[in-house]
Amino acid sequence: MLDLRWNAMGSLALAAALLVGCGPTSRDQGDDAPGTDGGNNDGDGGPNRDTCSDASKLVYVVDENNKLSKFDPMTKTFTDIGNLSCPAGFLATPFSMSIDRDTNAWVLYSDGDVYKVNTTTLACTATSWSTQLGLQQFGMGFSTEVAGGTTDKLFVAGGSGPDAPTSTLATLDTTSMSAMSKGTVTGWPELTGTGSAELWGFFPSASGARIEKLNKANGAALTTFTLPGTLSGQPMAWAFAAWGGDFWIFLMKGSETQTTVYQIHGANGQLKGMTAAPGRRIVGAGVSTCAPTVIL
Repeated sequence: MLDLRWNAMGSLALAAALLVGCGPTSRDQGDDAPGTDGGNNDGDGGPNRDTCSDASKLVYVVDENNKLSKFDPMTKTFTDIGNLSCPAGFLATPFSMSIDRDTNAWVLYSDGDVYKVNTTTLACTATSWSTQLGLQQFGMGFSTEVAGGTTDKLFVAGGSGPDAPTSTLATLDTTSMSAMSKGTVTGWPELTGTGSAELWGFFPSASGARIEKLNKANGAALTTFTLPGTLSGQPMAWAFAAWGGDFWIFLMKGSETQTTVYQIHGANGQLKGMTAAPGRRIVGAGVSTCAPTVIL
């Protein structure tokens, strides 16, 4: 998930899969083609339905003013949950977000602090995270260890800021809050994972945005979709999620004042539709690995 960070540092009972948004500390300037779910697939296309709550199948988004909401990809509508009140630093705003299988939101703020947020009560719990491996700002996304599995890893990709030509791909242990480097990614992606054990990145760009399936072992690009020109432009705020076999990009660019939601075909990267999000500047998105990978 991301807040306006180029210049700074700093409903669906069917739904769910990890969705993250990411962007520069202050994005005032301007993360697969889902594959098969590897079994354990229920009638709605979601893996391990018996172990997943309805809430864990939803897409969640956060905008720069701390508003946490649910997004329904089927109806393309938002339902507000409330405003986060995490004790982040002065003027710090949400930067990126991911959702785990227990429907907790892991929110990175622009000051580098990470909070675990209960998406029902909005209670914030400060974590012991401090910058490691140069990861001051990053995109985030959970991915299952095996297709159809129930054990996830949180992947992050970032560094000192989105202007950097490369970012560090790492896993972040949410118990110890320690990071382990996996490799280097060309560009600065927001991440999303799936119950099919895949990891995808959305790379916003002024000249040519793209989506890539990433090798979780080293960060290498396995599949690349060059996105239509309508998604190109100076990125100001962005977030990314995989749900129902498609990708969902939340993007504000150039002189725009609000987010547009872009639905991208999961098999070929083509634009399927656009939906305005009035009054929202979405900087983080998350869906757990319980989210459906196909809609039957």
